[in-house]
Amino acid sequence: MKQKPLFTNIESKHLDSLAIRDLGFHEETLMGMAALSVFHANEDLWKTAESIWILCGTGGNGGDGYALAHTLYQEGYKVKCFSTAPNKSEAGKFYESLVSKTLGSTGNLDEFYKEWEEAEEDSVLLVDALLGTGFQGELSEELKELIETINESDVFFYRLSLDTASGWNPYILGKEEKTNVFVYADSIEELGTRKWENVGFIYEKDSIIPRYYESIGFPIKTHLNEVTFSNRYYLEPDPESAIQSLKRKNKDHKYSAGSAIFYGGETGMEGAILLSEEAFSRLGGGISKIFSPSSQISSYVLKEDLSKMSKTSSFSDLTSDPFFTKTKTIVVGPGLTQYPKDLEGWTLSEGKKLILDAGAIPSFGTKLPKGNQILLTPHVGELNRMTGKIHGSIQSAYDTLIEFCPQNKVYVLLKSFVSLLVCPDGSSYIWESPNPKLATMGTGDLLSGILARYLSLDLNIPDAVPLALSFLDHSKQLEEPYPSAHQILKSLVELV
Repeated sequence: MKQKPLFTNIESKHLDSLAIRDLGFHEETLMGMAALSVFHANEDLWKTAESIWILCGTGGNGGDGYALAHTLYQEGYKVKCFSTAPNKSEAGKFYESLVSKTLGSTGNLDEFYKEWEEAEEDSVLLVDALLGTGFQGELSEELKELIETINESDVFFYRLSLDTASGWNPYILGKEEKTNVFVYADSIEELGTRKWENVGFIYEKDSIIPRYYESIGFPIKTHLNEVTFSNRYYLEPDPESAIQSLKRKNKDHKYSAGSAIFYGGETGMEGAILLSEEAFSRLGGGISKIFSPSSQISSYVLKEDLSKMSKTSSFSDLTSDPFFTKTKTIVVGPGLTQYPKDLEGWTLSEGKKLILDAGAIPSFGTKLPKGNQILLTPHVGELNRMTGKIHGSIQSAYDTLIEFCPQNKVYVLLKSFVSLLVCPDGSSYIWESPNPKLATMGTGDLLSGILARYLSLDLNIPDAVPLALSFLDHSKQLEEPYPSAHQILKSLVELV
């Protein structure tokens, strides 16, 4: 599974400094490389514009904007450059001076507004080089007015931001007392590093705004150990490996093909645990057994398949069943409305893996089971209930989980339009692949069964999770606009 490091703003700035100090780059060179990368990455986009306007700030981001303006002008594009104030960095001053020579001048904000009032609808491609990732303060009223004009105006048919959308701050999302005013970028060009703070950038419901990474020679590979790196990684889908991992080998028997126990399905909610187990078995699991507090569970199970095993049971009776000693993977929670009392402080046997989902996601203050291979799979509401905190962004969820997971020695997979896996050792993995097909009842139960299938293959949790997400991502290809969980499972079974 391909994984790419994600850097915080502070880490990115450190790598920038290392490139200058240790590799001998001049800051002007890095700005020029950034501008050239953005220019070549968007050659088709530039051709769609009658005019390109670049708004430059006073820092390094503004310097990148000036360097891009120079390149665009020399390549024959109609470009105008406006600035909030003179650039403060020496490299930025160099490119600002260069633009003044090549374009004739750079405009101030008064000139920007004058030009904007006279511009025609959908005539301008705007490049946002106002504020870089290093900006941490409050926006001035002048900048707020400028950004709101950019967002609301019909003059700009496209807004491209360099490194980050100016004003974007994921840490205050969901906090009603603060308003996050930021540029509604149509795409972001990340320069030199993939930015942690940009993960989950969204301003339209369920639509991740594209971000493109441009390498400019930062010492990511050679000097990574010199950065206080936070072990955050961006996962890239690997759909082929996800499929191949599930296919049985000729020498497999029912236990080596994967075994699992499923506990859940209170009366009236038996379907949830049945669906989870069905995903496991139909995707190649060798043998499994369903335990449930429902007295009707066996009739439901045998109605579907006479070869399956089931038992009406409390969670405390699970460990005394002979099948328990033979299996390594346990799923608890689908179809439960309450956290099993017997699960509090329960010790998971060595060599076994436990998935806690749905009703088995504990409330704040509830004791978790103990073990080295425990995975919790909450959605955002369940995460809030579990931690006693409200989370408005993936970054705020991370800040909570990076303490919670090592303290409790558990893995947590937060299921959202951006999924986040945090491990007990402090490493974390981002899966940014919104899938509207999964916005239906039962897909969480489906994922639990898929996870159980991969874990039953003796994969560890950090390896199994991205494979399961990659595999479930195949559901995007369904023609049915709103497929049921059973329809999704049927389509996935056909892949293996």
